[in-house]
Amino acid sequence: MKPLQCQSCGMMFPKEDVGTNRDNSPNEDFCYNCFQNGEFTDHHLTLHNLEIRLLEMAKLHNEISLEEAQQIIRVLPDLKRWRMNHI
Repeated sequence: MKPLQCQSCGMMFPKEDVGTNRDNSPNEDFCYNCFQNGEFTDHHLTLHNLEIRLLEMAKLHNEISLEEAQQIIRVLPDLKRWRMNHI
């Protein structure tokens, strides 16, 4: 099964980690870490702060490689959460 890409953080995630809508139905656009009960878990997150967080994940925690972080950062402005901010 192909992993999904979160339309907020840009990370790939398995289908069992999908976010949830207000009615508790699955929302495959977002991962559970970013979207629960029909709203974003971090309401104050900015695109810039997310970029910093991704780079820290790569440099400090080894959760992703620096190359992966940079690749995700390049696509962030095209993801649904961040496109909505430019309307």
